[in-house]
Amino acid sequence: MKILIFFKKLFKFVIHITNTRKIISDIGNYKICANEEQSEKIRLWFKKILDIVEVKINIKGNIKEGNYLIISNHSSWLDIIILGSTFKTTFLSKIEVSRWPVIGKITTAVDMLFIDRGSKNAASHAVDNVSKFLTNKRNVTIFPEGTSSGGKSLLKFKPRLFASSIEANCPIQCVIIKYPYKNKIMHPKVPFTRGNSLFLSILKILFQNDIVAEVTISELVNPKGKDRKSISNECYTIVKNSLEKNAN
Repeated sequence: MKILIFFKKLFKFVIHITNTRKIISDIGNYKICANEEQSEKIRLWFKKILDIVEVKINIKGNIKEGNYLIISNHSSWLDIIILGSTFKTTFLSKIEVSRWPVIGKITTAVDMLFIDRGSKNAASHAVDNVSKFLTNKRNVTIFPEGTSSGGKSLLKFKPRLFASSIEANCPIQCVIIKYPYKNKIMHPKVPFTRGNSLFLSILKILFQNDIVAEVTISELVNPKGKDRKSISNECYTIVKNSLEKNAN
């Protein structure tokens, strides 16, 4: 029975992911960034993936009105799906993702921003692009660890991208994601880090029916009168304290 459920979920997942043309058509065209209606369609696109993989979400805290820079700890590709289904947000991702078959077209369709880490002025361009979106009343999500930690420990935040919140005079929303499992703080099938196979990780997730994501939404951090390093440290402390509190 579990095998049949797995293949049913896999079929739905493949159909949803490969239906790029319909996704683009449903979202429609936009210039600087998507409008409110298009943003909601993007959120629902992420939510459908979450429904297919049958990952449950428990949210602690309130989703605030207005727009903000969203930052989160990063342990799995599931983080993107969870945040994308919870908030109306776009993401900043490495430019290599835009070149992946099928996935690349979808990331463009869902309004994703990219950073070319090999470029000389990559960070500056990324800050400018994120600031532009924030100024145009769009939420943008970044993972300030710079990579997926796999949930083993919280990596030190890179402060550069926090400059976008200062330029746009936009608050920062810290979000903490956990995947508790029995007496462990992380479900063993969830972690995804550099070098892992995305395809195999997706199959592992699809085969599970007991993954629960705990999403903690903190109070907003005001960037006024602060530099990017102090904002980064403040957000790091919020996320770290929340992870340690929940682990005890």
